[in-house]
Amino acid sequence: MNISETNHKIVIDGQWDLEDLYVFPKAYEQVYFMVFSLLPHDDENLKERIKNAYSAFPWQGGYSAVNSYNQLKYTTPKQERPQIVSLKYASEGWIELRLIKAVAQMIESIVESIANSVLHANRVYSEVYKGMQERKLLRLKVKDEELRLEELHGQYIENSIERMIRLIGLDDVEQIHEKTGSKLRTLKILLSLYRRYQNSSRI
Repeated sequence: MNISETNHKIVIDGQWDLEDLYVFPKAYEQVYFMVFSLLPHDDENLKERIKNAYSAFPWQGGYSAVNSYNQLKYTTPKQERPQIVSLKYASEGWIELRLIKAVAQMIESIVESIANSVLHANRVYSEVYKGMQERKLLRLKVKDEELRLEELHGQYIENSIERMIRLIGLDDVEQIHEKTGSKLRTLKILLSLYRRYQNSSRI
């Protein structure tokens, strides 16, 4: 993988309060670590640690999702995590980060893909999420039960993954399956990634 670094400015537009200064960096950081993990890597040890991070928690949301993102953070080498270069709060302000260029470009692509049709994007997310609730696919704790329901609702899961992949603008879904080891887990992760966008529309 090309790990060339770049300085990347994120414009601060409008009025921010203290909560924004917490919510936005946390959401951006979590999306960054996930996108970094989804890129191809040559280091076998790194690939194994990423795979373990995806399988360590059931991606149920809440505490489980927080732990999952923390695991992804610590699979990312420290020197490749975002570092603040400069920060200015004025018109116009910015947060300038030093980060991996390929990751920044993919995040921009995801944001653009969602922002171009935000009403449609929210509707797709809501429909997929509601369908998972109805099929009791969100709160699974036992792996055998997860596998049973994945088989039972396989077509729904695959169709939902396809909708979310198009929505977010990712390409290689097979690579994600390889890391997660489960199509249901892939779908949960895609929903989680979309929620990070919702949590901070300034990404």
